[in-house]
Amino acid sequence: MTQRKLAWGCLGCGALAWAACAQAQEPPPAVLVEGKRASLMTARQIKRDQLAIVDAVVADEVQALPDLSVTDALQRISGVQVARDRGEGANVALRGLTQIETTLNGREVFTAGTGRNLDFADVPAELVAGIDVYKSASAAQVEGGLGGTIDLRTRRPLDFAGAHLAGSARLVRDALAGHSQPQWSLLASQRWRGDGGAEWGALVSLVHQLRAWREDQYSFGAPQWRDDLLPGRRVAVSGSTTESANAGRRQRDTVAVALQWRPAPGVEWYAEGNWQQFLTRQDTAQLVLGTGTAFVPGSVALFPGTSDVSRIDWLGVPTSIFSFARDTVDRNRALALGGSWRSGALRLAADLSYSDSHNNLYFAGPTLKGTADLVRADLSGPHPAVTVAGDGLRDPARLQLDSIAYRARPYDGQLQALKLDGSYAPDGWLDSLAAGLRLARRTAGNAPGQINGDLPAPAGQSLAALPALATAYPYPVFFPDGGAGASNYLIGSLALARDAAALRRQAGLTAPLPRAGGALSVWRIREQTDAAYLQARFHGDALALEGEAGLRVVRTREAVAGTQSTPSSGTLAPIALDHDYLDYLPSLNLRHTLADGWYLRGAASKSLTRPNFDQLSPSLTLTPNSITPSANSGSAGNPALQPVRANNLDLALERYVGASAAATVTVFHKRIDGLIGNANRTELHDGALYQVSRPYNRSPAIVRGAELGYQQMYDFLPGWMSGLGTQVNFTLADSATPNAQLGGDTALPNLSRRSANLIGIYEKGPLSGRLAYNWRDRFLSSINSSGAGVLPVYTEGYGWLDASFGYRVSPGLTLAMEGSNLLRTVRRANFGSDSRPQSLWTNDRQWSITARFHL
Repeated sequence: MTQRKLAWGCLGCGALAWAACAQAQEPPPAVLVEGKRASLMTARQIKRDQLAIVDAVVADEVQALPDLSVTDALQRISGVQVARDRGEGANVALRGLTQIETTLNGREVFTAGTGRNLDFADVPAELVAGIDVYKSASAAQVEGGLGGTIDLRTRRPLDFAGAHLAGSARLVRDALAGHSQPQWSLLASQRWRGDGGAEWGALVSLVHQLRAWREDQYSFGAPQWRDDLLPGRRVAVSGSTTESANAGRRQRDTVAVALQWRPAPGVEWYAEGNWQQFLTRQDTAQLVLGTGTAFVPGSVALFPGTSDVSRIDWLGVPTSIFSFARDTVDRNRALALGGSWRSGALRLAADLSYSDSHNNLYFAGPTLKGTADLVRADLSGPHPAVTVAGDGLRDPARLQLDSIAYRARPYDGQLQALKLDGSYAPDGWLDSLAAGLRLARRTAGNAPGQINGDLPAPAGQSLAALPALATAYPYPVFFPDGGAGASNYLIGSLALARDAAALRRQAGLTAPLPRAGGALSVWRIREQTDAAYLQARFHGDALALEGEAGLRVVRTREAVAGTQSTPSSGTLAPIALDHDYLDYLPSLNLRHTLADGWYLRGAASKSLTRPNFDQLSPSLTLTPNSITPSANSGSAGNPALQPVRANNLDLALERYVGASAAATVTVFHKRIDGLIGNANRTELHDGALYQVSRPYNRSPAIVRGAELGYQQMYDFLPGWMSGLGTQVNFTLADSATPNAQLGGDTALPNLSRRSANLIGIYEKGPLSGRLAYNWRDRFLSSINSSGAGVLPVYTEGYGWLDASFGYRVSPGLTLAMEGSNLLRTVRRANFGSDSRPQSLWTNDRQWSITARFHL
């Protein structure tokens, strides 16, 4: 409630100041635009000039804050919500929907995996020239975004007047990890001019980021009902307690090349290439404490007014200690060749593109088991306090090697696309008539499959007999933000974790590493999409109205291949299925000029998102039950899945004043059909009935809400205060979809009802500063069906504070001090109430010193 009042209050105060500014500027005085003020004006101009409903951010504003990836920059746009992963933004949702079309310079791009879209965390913030978030659809855009389309724009050489050299160097210090790492970027561009007006250019951009990180996490098992803890009373106690200390490094490397040639007026050719690699290296020490059966009498306490245990001392607690390396890598490549020709009112354009992506996860490490003598668990405070007494977890003779883990999960994908566009601009009320064609061929797969090579250790193998596999817990403190963790225990050594074969040999296991997963885990999908569109742009002077109306027609053909099991013979058989569908996607965007600086917008469209690739997999696993045939079960994908489709309506009122001030209100409504969820249905296979779990198009959903935005530089203030400015936005998003597990309607997963951004700005003379607070309300994370019934898991609302302060030493050199996660936010999740915690996370506070230059 406090955050909501604060957000609305800031909007109100900003509106009053804006009104005062408007009155004071009759006419508005000329203001010298310098530094990052120009970026605010450019983003505002993009929003104002588009017929569609768009929000934008440009490069200088992205670099005004310590944003590591595009995800970090996107979180400050109204309607966008992000999750957190290792101290960075992750999992972008637009108006509550993660089904977003992702494009690079208007071309579809992706990160290999089960999903379809680009992981914005792959892209370093320094790469982009701008980010455009399209919240209403246009027939000319690539289809696929249920929530909208996010287009990343990179720089081209002819964007610059001549030679241009720019770069940055940054040293990042992560307080919890205790390490400093370098980051740098460099852009070099040259423009040449020839005879007859010809010109050409070349550009190279390089980015390297290296960052140490650490994330500590408490996790608690689903509540379990117990009748033996308090006399005559049934109480709920956490099923387990897990402490995970995760640390490692992240590395992003990017190379971008662009060539442009304009041999004559109206003619342009270009070639572009982008290569990205995003590596996350993680070492984890994880302690999992069970509940046990014995406890200290009199140690049990409850949260007031509940039946939930807040404190207890367990005796003889079964314990598992996991140590593992978990590394992921994304490698993306995008190439494009194209050109355009214009003569009078006619314009033709062609673009040929190719992109591919590879993703892999590597997971390996030893697992120990033992018994903790005494575990004191106190959940009553703001942070958990869990301590372990006795020698049960630090005496090698009392610990055993349980298993050696080894897993790998590869994904790959390719996309080729040809895009042809033409437009004609006649005189009169019809500004332009455009038509186009897009042919795309995409493949996705996960060969050689999901590798699971975990092996159990020989029974009763004491850790004392394997001294090379034992090491002390590596950190002096766990969860240093007020909680008390158990740090007095041994863990399995990670010295050989990234050489799984050597790790096996060290544990006395001689079986070779598997090189492929089971056939049932392998799938391959080929997808062909052919799209054509027609779009008219028009205006009516008498009505002060502009608009565009169009229709996009898309045919999708899918061929999926996998494997199915045959229980009677115990054999596996290949399976291949084809599927196709046709969609008509109309769109309309209107803009009415109410008065000078006042605009009323309306938009209506149909949109779709195709199913994820793993959901389309035809592979079928059947598990017969010889004792109870009615319990025969199975699992599979569903190649017959239809796209998720939506009808979208938007209405916006916008006000622009002077050079920088703007206030906007947008309301939106989405009706979604065919959301995908799993269900068990009876199927006949090999002469027997099975309850097979597959994904189906099931639930409808409604998402509706409002977005408020305000920005202004307060140039009318005297002296140094004239450098002050504000950017504020607030989003309200209501959603509802049927939920069979919980009964009735629930909000869409991972959608906060309220979210807000408050950014303080200072730009005057050589000084530049930003203070940015991002906040989101609580949201439904998942549903837990084990333990004390079916329970929702909610992540509580939290805020994130970043800041930067820069000083322009000379026209070409700026020095900056930056900080991220300054509040050292602790994120929390629970099983529906504060007395039933599910997880707590704490991340690094990061500091950086940055130098930026341009010549």
